[in-house]
Amino acid sequence: MTRVSTLFRLQTLDSQIDAHQFRLAEIEADLSRHPELDQARAEEAEARASLETARQAVRRAEEETRHQQQRIAETDKTLYGGGVRNPKELQDLQEEAASLRRYLAVLEERQLQLMMQSEDGEKTVSAAQNRREDLEQRRVEAESKLRSEQSALRSALATLGVQREAMITAVAPEDIEKYSAVRRAKRGLAVVRLENDSCAGCGVAPSASRVDSARSGQEIVQCSNCGRILYLG
Repeated sequence: MTRVSTLFRLQTLDSQIDAHQFRLAEIEADLSRHPELDQARAEEAEARASLETARQAVRRAEEETRHQQQRIAETDKTLYGGGVRNPKELQDLQEEAASLRRYLAVLEERQLQLMMQSEDGEKTVSAAQNRREDLEQRRVEAESKLRSEQSALRSALATLGVQREAMITAVAPEDIEKYSAVRRAKRGLAVVRLENDSCAGCGVAPSASRVDSARSGQEIVQCSNCGRILYLG
């Protein structure tokens, strides 16, 4: 195995490790946030708060209606109880009773509207609750799959780490230093194939002398354009 082919194999391992680590980071992010579910929970909480407000309004309306009915009953008792005989007082009581009944009709209409709003609120809460429960169930299923994938990736990373450590021992320290420097500079991709006489990293064709130097694989030759190590495998 040549110097460069060893580095290429190391690059292949490192690329696999990078991909696994990137995916693990994605999974951890997915497990830590759930915006759609958070929104559904917030919407349900808002719907429940609105429903409670509507129910309180209904209770107040019911109390006002009961109070008005009591006033009417008391007025009727006075009006028809025989205790008032003065025609003017009787007329005033009749007008008051009529006025109380007109306002009772207003209160009853208002109460009916508030009850309808409360019923609409109950439907909204039910729909929001169903949506939240559905999203929670789907979230549980999704998290189960993510955790299974996470476990598999961690196991694969452990295996790749062992393989990498074993491979490192076969690489000269100066080659590792060069490889690591290029890898840092080129976002993880230090060794690339020469494909169709061009660098697979940047697409530029190296000179014939560079190709000849790289052909044996015993000399580390870098692309004159991007600086990556060229591999003619």
